[in-house]
Amino acid sequence: MAKRFADAAPGCWEVVELEAFSTPKKTRQSRRQRYLNAIRIWLNGKRDAERQAMEEKSLRKLPELRLAHLVPPIDWRRAAAPLNEAITRGHADEPVVFFITPPHGGHASIVREWARTQAVAVCEAPNSDALLEGRSDWIAAFDGKPRWALPDLEHCFLRNRDGVQGVRAFLQAALTGQLGQGVIGCDSWSYAYLKHLVGLDSVPTLTLQALEGDQLAAYFLRQDQHGLTVYSTRTGKPLIGSEHRAESELEELAAYCRGHLGVAWHYWRERLREPAPDIDEKAKRDDKLWLVDALNDAELTSDTGDVAVLTLHSLLIHGGLDDQALCKVLPFSDYETLNARLTLARLKVVDQFDQRWQVTPLSYTSVRELLASRNYLVDPL
Repeated sequence: MAKRFADAAPGCWEVVELEAFSTPKKTRQSRRQRYLNAIRIWLNGKRDAERQAMEEKSLRKLPELRLAHLVPPIDWRRAAAPLNEAITRGHADEPVVFFITPPHGGHASIVREWARTQAVAVCEAPNSDALLEGRSDWIAAFDGKPRWALPDLEHCFLRNRDGVQGVRAFLQAALTGQLGQGVIGCDSWSYAYLKHLVGLDSVPTLTLQALEGDQLAAYFLRQDQHGLTVYSTRTGKPLIGSEHRAESELEELAAYCRGHLGVAWHYWRERLREPAPDIDEKAKRDDKLWLVDALNDAELTSDTGDVAVLTLHSLLIHGGLDDQALCKVLPFSDYETLNARLTLARLKVVDQFDQRWQVTPLSYTSVRELLASRNYLVDPL
């Protein structure tokens, strides 16, 4: 029976077994929501929509310095204690425990913090040269360590004949207890691929539970003491107040992001606005902010070509790749591969993070939906 560890992780940091993970209640409705919004605008007439658009044009993005102060980076380290509680309660004697999150979900930071607090050795992923050469000598770093942590398994393989040999040997040794006890952090897409490749059905796997709209409201609107009042451009009312519930907008955000805090955080930052200079000096003095109704995030059309789609899938499966490695895992010429990557970068569907090309947070949901519609292997989260 799937177990939950609610007592150990209130709020945003509930660690659950993979079988207990569930997306927000309205996730299945999220794809219809954009269509329904268009119907609503048509039924209500263009006047309301035009008025809202005019109001949003009078707003501007927050300066980066202020935005960094009001919406600081997520402190993923807070999930380390709930993770430890989950391991201690249910899996203390297991040779290996997986901890997975979706892209931009913080699994590597969480596992590193868990290792630090538990005085456990951290083993690093091999460099790209070792993967390109198909070497497995990086496994020797785990020898002689009774307890260890590997924060980012997604960077330990390449999806080609030589590039998977090392991770196969590593997982065989780790799962049979030959390497002592370990906690493995892994991107959820890499986990799905490795489960298909080597079989991980019997391995304990933990993750962060998805967040509902009220939990996102608590995180974004009540976590700080800045005295902010955030208004909705859709309704003109505060997101928190007796006459309006923040959950209406944030339930939609939670559903669209599948409850993933890391993706929702990027949308929240991008949707916050303040009055433009000389537009509303009183609002500025009152520290009034606005949440715009939607973003023009990069969405891929259903007729996106096979080269681009397979490029996106490969980037997700590996937790990001540099150009050299990307060319090694795709069955196309280097020219075709790099041209597809350049096009996706120009569309802002992919960008560089830590010298790896990755699907951007604001494009992630659209990309996932496209891959699922094409019957590609997708992640379990």
